[in-house]
Amino acid sequence: MNHILAIDDKHDNLVTVKALLKLFISDCNVITALSGDEGIQKARSEQPDTILLDIHMPGMDGFEVCKQLKTSMETAHIPIIMFTAIRTDSKSRVKALEQGADAFLSKPIDESELAAQVKAMLRIKRAEDKLRNEKDHLEKLVAQRVNDLSIANEQLVMEMKERKILEKQLIQAQKMEAVGALAGGIAHDFNNILYPIIGFAELLKEDIEQQDPMYESAEEIFQAAVRAKGLVKQILTFSRQMDQEIKPVRIQSVLKEALSLTHSIIPSTIIIEEKIDNNCRPVLADQTQIHQVIMNLITNAYHAMQDKGGTLSVCLEQMKLSKDILKNKRILPGDYLYLSIMDTGSGIPKDILSNIFDPYFTTKGADKGTGLGLSVVHGIIKNTHGEIFVESTPGKGTCFEVYLPSLKENNAELSLKNPVLLKGNERILLVDDEPHVSKIETRMLERLGYQVTEKNNPIEALDLFSQQPDQYDLLMTDLTMPGLTGKQLSRKVLGINPVFPIIICTGFSENMDEDEAERIGAKAFLMKPIVLSDMAQVVRRILDNHSLTQ
Repeated sequence: MNHILAIDDKHDNLVTVKALLKLFISDCNVITALSGDEGIQKARSEQPDTILLDIHMPGMDGFEVCKQLKTSMETAHIPIIMFTAIRTDSKSRVKALEQGADAFLSKPIDESELAAQVKAMLRIKRAEDKLRNEKDHLEKLVAQRVNDLSIANEQLVMEMKERKILEKQLIQAQKMEAVGALAGGIAHDFNNILYPIIGFAELLKEDIEQQDPMYESAEEIFQAAVRAKGLVKQILTFSRQMDQEIKPVRIQSVLKEALSLTHSIIPSTIIIEEKIDNNCRPVLADQTQIHQVIMNLITNAYHAMQDKGGTLSVCLEQMKLSKDILKNKRILPGDYLYLSIMDTGSGIPKDILSNIFDPYFTTKGADKGTGLGLSVVHGIIKNTHGEIFVESTPGKGTCFEVYLPSLKENNAELSLKNPVLLKGNERILLVDDEPHVSKIETRMLERLGYQVTEKNNPIEALDLFSQQPDQYDLLMTDLTMPGLTGKQLSRKVLGINPVFPIIICTGFSENMDEDEAERIGAKAFLMKPIVLSDMAQVVRRILDNHSLTQ
């Protein structure tokens, strides 16, 4: 049972939050407090798994409550989600995070966002509790070993050193396992939230003329949601739960997106100079990893100028490199994209310049870097058959130069036009336990001309199919559902009709991919959120292939 403490001076707010949590999190016990003092006392006595804390309260406000909770040994480990009624109050958001808050929400609270945030905090709490227990257990084992072996000889010293190393490796492995599990859980929930945003924005774009001012708003919503989808993919890639997607990528688009994000986080004391050639050819790479490279290099430049300010210069241009231009650089002649990111910061001493791409090597403090960033950047660039070079002068700044082999324009399978949507009129049985997800999937399929029977209960869907198997041409099912999973539903449907076409969809699952879906008997596997063109193509392909085999 998860114990959640909600602190708010308004009784009605507590009733609402308690009802929302009970609706979305079945196994939770909600404890309430009407003041900061009462909240602190209950946090110490009840030891909840997560705290929801309002900012504006009489007497002691949420900031002071958060500060006291986070500075107390009894309650410092409890995740805190703070919320306020002012949606655009960025100062309160910053102050809340500075006081130790783990997350921040604005009122009126979005039900899905509240549920996702609380679930994420609960997962973090469980992971941290597990790590603390393991650490305590290991420390007891080490202490017991020291007590048992009183003779401090060389063999004992070596044994203790090895045990410490193993202890650190175990804790690090458990941390990475916890991060991976957390990333997977967030990806599943977040993709289900993103799906309706992407789907309805895409349908709005189709319904509105491009000359209409509303079209631009719908396009911005769609693109923002697609970027969020890419961010989820980046998290999964970092935790090694998603394979690379190698395809032609226009670096100028990724660079502009990264710079747009950078402008919002870099202070005005740092001037950003851009020189981007929009006619650069595409490169063959994973777009998410290229974004990771750019953001890492820009972040390093920002940190180098954080104290005194300076100029961040970003350049992207097409180059044809010859032997004369290359000189001593370890790179073959040919067509390349040249990316340079230069700062006027503190620079890198020459005696450590050759070590900056080594794993775990860092000159930053423990709160600013792990030493993995540049080694990851180096690995990504090498995997794309490119090269990265660095030049630095202490006191004057650093310049990173990246060369990526470019594709010939006619070989890059890039289309700037909207794809033709393949349509049909077949009958589709759609099963997903999330009503907001099944709703957008139904809208999309109906927009493509299909007749859709929508079910949120997989057992009801199976009963319906069992009674009238000839009334449907395709089953599209979610993977993770209560009562009957997508795997189980697929097997039972195939038990009735062994050649019936099935498409399995999921927000994320480490146990499901295209090969596993094929072993079950499904004809396709789709990752949510799904854009309309992808859905149209896959559904039409499966139905056409099935009709050819009849």
